Amino acid sequence: MHARIVIVDDRATNLRIYAQFVAMMGPEFSSKCFQSSVEALAWLETETADLLIVDFRMPEMNGAEFIRRVRERGAGGGAPAIVITARQDRECRITALDAGATDFLQSPVTDTEFRERALLLINQHRKSRELEEGAFGQNASDPNHQGGAQAPKSMLEQIIDTTPIMINATDRNGKFLFMNNYQSALFKKDPDSLVGTSVYDSLPSALAERERRRNTVIIETGNSIPNYEEVYISDGVSLTFHCNKAPLQNMDGQVIGVLTSAVDITARKFAEEHRAHLALHDILTGLPNRALLSENVRTTIEECQKNGETAALLLVDLDRFKVINDTRGHQAGDILLRSVAERISTHLNPSSFASRIGGDEFAIILRDITGVEDAAAQSAQLLAQISQPYRFDDSEQLIGASIGIAMIPGDGVSADELLRLADLSMYEAKANGRNRFCFFSSELNRIAQQNAEVEADLRDALETEQFVLEYQPIIDAVTSEYCGLEALLRWNHPVRGRLMPNEFIKVANDTGLINRIGLWVIDTVCKQIAQCRNDGIALPHVAVNVSPRQFQSSSLCDEILGFTAAHGIGPGQLTVEITEELLIDQSAELLAQLERLRSNGIDISIDDFGTGYSSLQYLRDLPAKRLKIDQTFISRIEQSTADRAIISTIAHLAHALGMRVVAEGVETEGQRALLHAAGCDELQGYLFGRSLRIDQIYTLFGDGPISFQRAG
Repeated sequence: MHARIVIVDDRATNLRIYAQFVAMMGPEFSSKCFQSSVEALAWLETETADLLIVDFRMPEMNGAEFIRRVRERGAGGGAPAIVITARQDRECRITALDAGATDFLQSPVTDTEFRERALLLINQHRKSRELEEGAFGQNASDPNHQGGAQAPKSMLEQIIDTTPIMINATDRNGKFLFMNNYQSALFKKDPDSLVGTSVYDSLPSALAERERRRNTVIIETGNSIPNYEEVYISDGVSLTFHCNKAPLQNMDGQVIGVLTSAVDITARKFAEEHRAHLALHDILTGLPNRALLSENVRTTIEECQKNGETAALLLVDLDRFKVINDTRGHQAGDILLRSVAERISTHLNPSSFASRIGGDEFAIILRDITGVEDAAAQSAQLLAQISQPYRFDDSEQLIGASIGIAMIPGDGVSADELLRLADLSMYEAKANGRNRFCFFSSELNRIAQQNAEVEADLRDALETEQFVLEYQPIIDAVTSEYCGLEALLRWNHPVRGRLMPNEFIKVANDTGLINRIGLWVIDTVCKQIAQCRNDGIALPHVAVNVSPRQFQSSSLCDEILGFTAAHGIGPGQLTVEITEELLIDQSAELLAQLERLRSNGIDISIDDFGTGYSSLQYLRDLPAKRLKIDQTFISRIEQSTADRAIISTIAHLAHALGMRVVAEGVETEGQRALLHAAGCDELQGYLFGRSLRIDQIYTLFGDGPISFQRAG
């Protein structure tokens, strides 16, 4: 039998791909393609389809509205409909289900997925139609029916025969007393030939046994069994029916048999299962989501406590996934996440559990393990699986993962607590080099508690003005004149005393407080530059560190330019220092932010160059004026010819791109001489003085520009 598939998508490329998928299904399948949903609706007014393939996002109407209009047509509007969408939000899918969608495919779609879903729905719909047509096709009132050997049936019998519901009556032994045409079509036999035969002989053994138990209950008790579901298989196609059983009584009220009716709810059941799946599963990967994970963690805790067993909760976070997402695009990122999910699922034993809980983070419950060693071995195997190359078109991509492990019940007996501990362990794995696993320990918990205290103190510090700025001088490598300052943040903690950034910046970044702190720093720098200017002191440019987290705020540029305008900061007076970590996010939005700052007179400097994701393309595209070489190279320059060569190469490269080169961490005269010879333009470090308070800056620059003079 031929099947016609109607494809509706406003993009011609997608139409060609899906039409090719249909052609690959075989000669008995054909496609009819429409770029216009309006034209498709008009065509369906006079034609029929066995399956609809509909894109969700279309200009004239979305996929849900298209399906709703098809369903409103009534006759011919019952064809199953697959919605194809790249969106991962549940609302659009629920909207489509409400409109009458049957199934979904996540874009990009593979030919295998397309074929499997299409065949399943076409076969189910075709079988349901065959059953309905069978009921109407066997008109028992026709005098030619069965060669005219039988008398015409009554009006009631005709109504029952043509009703698209399975109806049968069996006696106390399970033998058919009556069966309507709809059910006989399911068995593909004449209804009269089945009268007198056992219902149990017509059904698979498992289903026959369930029918026997239900019928026995009704015959023995006289009570009905309403509203249960059963699956019938016809020609290899599974159909779900909503069933009811009631006692069949004679004139004296005695139970002489069982009356059974069943309505085909296959399509409705499909939609209900989609709704349930959407509530508890991740749309992209199909894995359970956080809600189902929490339920499984609680169940695992209870089983371990009851049976004395051991399990492990793993949090898996992909390393540098953002790089792939940004360089190859979100579609490639989605493909990678689905591939990782498949590898995780394949690796686990049947009793274990895997879920995606957001972004590039997965959670796993390892069950049936012997202890810590077993958990470690399985984690190592999992890392090896994830680290295998992934194919993208004609290239390969490698990615690693960091895994945090909390043992059940040893590390905790609360789902929330175990998730928190596994999360701590995962970040410890990342801090120790990534692409490894780490077990929870009491030390990790101590650090977490300490960080929580630091976070609370940071919030208090912002309210009570505990932060102060100091400035480290920068000199010109040729003239030895002071040519710049770097603003450095210090925290005057009321209990712990003076704290350096390395003691609190990580917590500030992790909690998002860096945004408020960073804005305070920029505002204060601008304010102090203005104060010096008003007092007749002209400061050289002042560099301010801005973290990658701050650039996630779309209002950062507006805030910075607002401060410079409010305090009258002129061009070249303020420099924003960014780290190489920010360079991996080469988005148009980031470049636009940096270009806007530069066009408004704010210089851009790349800090700590050589320690992160160094790239010639990044340097070429960024509107940077300065490049600061990390002090790890500076510290070895007197002993290492390789480091001297690296510094010289970086300097030549920066000069070719129109940037000045700054060397930080200079501590000896030997380093100073070698850096000058290597081509560095500016020098910064303890050799030229430690950081100074604002009152000391007044003293240093009070008499105008001066040169650095080495004491002695």
